[in-house]
Amino acid sequence: MRRKLLILAGIMIAMSAISVAFTSLTRTTFNTQKNKITVVTSFYPIYVVTKNIVSDIDSIELINLAENQTGCLHDYQLTTQDMRKLENADIFVINGGGIEEFATDILKSYPNIKVIDSSTGVEFLSSTQEHSHEEEEHEEEHEHEESNPHIWLDPGNYRKQIENIKNGLIKYDKENEKKYSENAYDYGEKIKELESELEGELKAPKNKDIVIFHDSFAYLAKRLGLNVIHTVNIESDTSLSAGEIAEVIEEINLHKVKVLFSEEQYSNDTPLNIGKETNSNVYVIDSLVINDGDENSYIEGMKKNIKTLKKALYE
Repeated sequence: MRRKLLILAGIMIAMSAISVAFTSLTRTTFNTQKNKITVVTSFYPIYVVTKNIVSDIDSIELINLAENQTGCLHDYQLTTQDMRKLENADIFVINGGGIEEFATDILKSYPNIKVIDSSTGVEFLSSTQEHSHEEEEHEEEHEHEESNPHIWLDPGNYRKQIENIKNGLIKYDKENEKKYSENAYDYGEKIKELESELEGELKAPKNKDIVIFHDSFAYLAKRLGLNVIHTVNIESDTSLSAGEIAEVIEEINLHKVKVLFSEEQYSNDTPLNIGKETNSNVYVIDSLVINDGDENSYIEGMKKNIKTLKKALYE
């Protein structure tokens, strides 16, 4: 009898050990019940690049957090639907640079989610860098301003984001390392071709002095060697005061600026009115934050921007 009890106890201990091991295993692997790794991206630009990297990998479930029509994530508030998407997420891919202000809340609610920051190693522009005229005497006033997170609009930065996302995915899913690397390489080569087109079409522009009505264009302006005389940050729910408009008009007239760039997702009324007042031309640039989710939408959007820039900078 004693022997049977010892054997039974031994079996129970062994089963307990197996149970602990199995629990540990399920906690350190991704979505074992559905045999898929769920990757959630913060918003549209990050969704597109990640979609290209995970292309044709059956074990990846890719979900975009904010709806494709959301636009930029400034002051974005998480919805109940967003939280549902995150419940089963294994990896959360972000742009970085502070545009996902809600990321801290996500990590508090879901501490096991692995985060890939696509901005690692990218040199951010600050508000002081976005103005090209004499502002050196005001540097101390601006030293606490936030970085400009719209890094994806410079294809060079975008290639760094491709690399960062690829490396992050490989870190957490070595099984698909080869496919991630191949996809990232292929997409990166397409972006290199886009860069060549950008630099070839827009060499030595005639109109170098510009005013922009959203800081998303600052990175591309720097890449092209343009002088951003003034940056006006117009959001969907804000408007300029009469004093602010007068200041912009004064800057445009002082520097004889003939080219103004507005942002596609916001109202064009204020830029058009200022353009009329200053006899300047207004052109609309796409910041590539809204589209249909197609893998080639970044490239197609940038090609459209190149055409707009060519018209604006050479006429």
